[in-house]
Amino acid sequence: MSAENELFPLRELHGLGFEDFSLHLGEVKQLRFSGWKGFKLYLQNAAGRLSALPVVKGIFSVGGKEGVKPWMDIEYREELEFPEAEGQLFKISMSQNEQDRALFKHLGPLIPPGGHLMVSYEGDQKIHLETIKSLSISIPPAATPLGYLIFLAGFQYIKDWYLAEGGFEGPRKLWGEKAPDEAWSKNFYSRTAKQMSDFLQRKPTSFHDLEESARRRAREVLKIAEKHLQF
Repeated sequence: MSAENELFPLRELHGLGFEDFSLHLGEVKQLRFSGWKGFKLYLQNAAGRLSALPVVKGIFSVGGKEGVKPWMDIEYREELEFPEAEGQLFKISMSQNEQDRALFKHLGPLIPPGGHLMVSYEGDQKIHLETIKSLSISIPPAATPLGYLIFLAGFQYIKDWYLAEGGFEGPRKLWGEKAPDEAWSKNFYSRTAKQMSDFLQRKPTSFHDLEESARRRAREVLKIAEKHLQF
């Protein structure tokens, strides 16, 4: 596959808009493995200014041998700053007006059936801290703040992923699976629905605020999963 074709899926993101912002594809570089691209994705505001840091950065792979489908491994930044006049900074949160959902729904189509999306939750922002805490009290991955966004992006089954590799394992992350066919889609939605049902039937603990938010997300995930299982 040519370098131009490898870059094409990422170029699909450039200029996509939502609310008062659009996506700006910044640096893209070839990594050590063929078909792997390192990339940075920024937000651009109405004044044409880019966010000081990328909203998403990571790796896009076109896939490989033995049927490996395209995948992404990324870091997501929810809180962003934009430089303004006289050194001032304008701050936004992607969670406002559901801009985070819009972003992930733009990312999802880059990955075809059978591919996957990995998103690190080892960060210092609210979404990372709440996701870590949620997982620590056995809230299902798809009902965590970050896992919920991955699910809405079109990945039917979300799992917590951590592989110890002697110090080279990288950050812990959530792994979203996109079913390769209709049979697997039913399987993934069924497993997700059971996780949500089991969680919703669980007795509340002392982590009331965290669990209540997770229950709202779980009800939405369950509704979507059950709708797909009806067909």
